[in-house]
Amino acid sequence: MNPKALGLFAGALLSVHALAAAPDAEKEFSTMDTDHDGKVSATEHAAGAKLMFGKMDANHDGKVTAAEMTAAHQAISGQAAKKSDMPAADKIKAVDSDGDGVLTAEEHAKASASMFAKMDTDKDGFLSKQEMAAGHAAMMKKQ
Repeated sequence: MNPKALGLFAGALLSVHALAAAPDAEKEFSTMDTDHDGKVSATEHAAGAKLMFGKMDANHDGKVTAAEMTAAHQAISGQAAKKSDMPAADKIKAVDSDGDGVLTAEEHAKASASMFAKMDTDKDGFLSKQEMAAGHAAMMKKQ
């Protein structure tokens, strides 16, 4: 995934589940840190992304449409979508590798893995709370 697409997808993911807000980021980190060791592994991050995808895929067909993503926004983020948020169709377009206008589980997983790699600034295979917060803050600026 090219850096511009990664930045767009990161913004898309963030606007979907609101990781940039401090209280939500803490909750999200704690939710992803399933073994409670104070860091999020690539496996834990992938599991969190898979769970998020499942919440968006309302009809369980393995694909998320813009309508499904929009409908799931509040349930996932705990906040209503704002007019300034990137439209769901644009979020999907940022990582829609086959150009069909929907987000597949594979496309979502690949983009989430790329996002993890970019946030893991010390390249130790884990995200600290600081790396996650800094990574999401930096990606929000690119949005």
